[in-house]
Amino acid sequence: EKDPENEQQVIVSITEDSRAITRPPEARHPYEKESLVWKTLFKIHRILYFCVLFAPCVFGGILCKLTEDPSLREAWIRLLVKTIEMGGSSCMKFGQWISMRPDVIAGDIIQALASLRQDAPSHSFAHTRQQIEKSLGKTVDEIFDEISELPVASGTIAQVHRAKLRQKYALRGHDGRYIRDVAVKVQHPHVIKETFIDIDILFQGLNLIFAVPFSKEEFVSAMQRQINFEWEAYNLWKFKKNFRREITEGEIIFPAVSRELLAPQVLIEGWVNGHTISELFDGRNPNTTNAKGPDFTEKKSDTDVMKERSKFSKLKQYKDKMGAWAKTLFRANAKMFLKDNFVHGDMHAGNVMVSEEYPDSIVVIDAGCTCEMQAEVLPKFESFVSAMCEGDTDSVAETLIDLNEMKESTTNAKLSKFRREISTTVKKFVGSPGRDPEGNPVRIGALLTAVLKELQKHDMVLRSDFAMSLVTLGLTEGIIKQLDPTFDCVKSVMGFMLGEHAKDMQYSKLPNVLGQW
Repeated sequence: EKDPENEQQVIVSITEDSRAITRPPEARHPYEKESLVWKTLFKIHRILYFCVLFAPCVFGGILCKLTEDPSLREAWIRLLVKTIEMGGSSCMKFGQWISMRPDVIAGDIIQALASLRQDAPSHSFAHTRQQIEKSLGKTVDEIFDEISELPVASGTIAQVHRAKLRQKYALRGHDGRYIRDVAVKVQHPHVIKETFIDIDILFQGLNLIFAVPFSKEEFVSAMQRQINFEWEAYNLWKFKKNFRREITEGEIIFPAVSRELLAPQVLIEGWVNGHTISELFDGRNPNTTNAKGPDFTEKKSDTDVMKERSKFSKLKQYKDKMGAWAKTLFRANAKMFLKDNFVHGDMHAGNVMVSEEYPDSIVVIDAGCTCEMQAEVLPKFESFVSAMCEGDTDSVAETLIDLNEMKESTTNAKLSKFRREISTTVKKFVGSPGRDPEGNPVRIGALLTAVLKELQKHDMVLRSDFAMSLVTLGLTEGIIKQLDPTFDCVKSVMGFMLGEHAKDMQYSKLPNVLGQW
């Protein structure tokens, strides 16, 4: 096919979004093939490193417990975050997962750990060049007309460079147009070393202090998928497949991915000219600075958000679009949760963008982490969301008790107290179905946070797929309310459930859903 920018040039190879990407195999770590002696020595080396690294943190934590000094605790939390960053990619990913479990970890620690989702140290361009050429079997000059040497963002696993593909490697976008401006994601050099034995050490060490709220096997599987970019390419393809209608109608966009130039350590996807939702409210642009992700430490009220909009020029530019974006984001997440059971696991405001070329659409990026609930948990999740919206305290409490993974240590007396306190907590947020005691829409995110804190207080731990889905739901509501403080998430949830049950002909559920709506 001819290049629309230059009809004299012919494109030899074009990636088409319609072609399926094969689900990658569950890979074993490359170090598994090493000898037992090598693996033993490597493990001893990493254990000694972690002992020296975390010793100041352990002593600081004991001092905080003994003195209960708030200023000392603040200093200790800063030290904790810095120590985790120095621990490498497994430590940082572990911290990120823990930061999504308010049912287990104190709120001030969660806020501090959320900074791990922002910039991580970057590596040299020499490594980027070497990794691209080794992984793809072509030189950088063969693949790109140009590539920026400085990364535009750096995360736990990889960093991103902006580049322009040569014509023969152009991607095909969602609208059929050719794409040559791309983002090139390249794995950091020490990731393989830091994801081998570190996970075993972390679980063995932390289980001496508290019950880690997810299984080692689950974390290892997620980690192996995130260090293999073929999984992110597959996730993006699956999202496109699930959202065919919404993409065609211009509601949502997932970046185009190169299947030809794809390797476990290198991912090339279409560049998005635009702003993250985070940037619209913070004034930071990951396209031009080494910044990524929202600042979770500052909570803004609806009034603060509206005042911010009146001052910030980018918000003025998009003020007529925000209500539509909020609806699109809600429908996308409701579909992921309640219909597809394939959820973007990191839907914070730094991973949702608005495009300058397609201002009516939202763009979802960074799909390396996804959530899928087990079949037996899905009906419980839907019932739990419904019970929260309705203010059914008994159903909320019983679902949480049923999914508690610490049943052996939870006595009947504790359960009775838990039921009473959950009832009190829910009634603070829900006065009547869908409304708070003042008659406003129920704030799902705030209610979820309060409920998860009750779990932590009573030493109860939810199964991880359910808990992380709830946290993702709360994060999403936060973005929606930031875009449109008047958006009624509860009414919209019940409307979506009503529509899905009607389409699926599940008539037995219709009377209950109709009544709640």
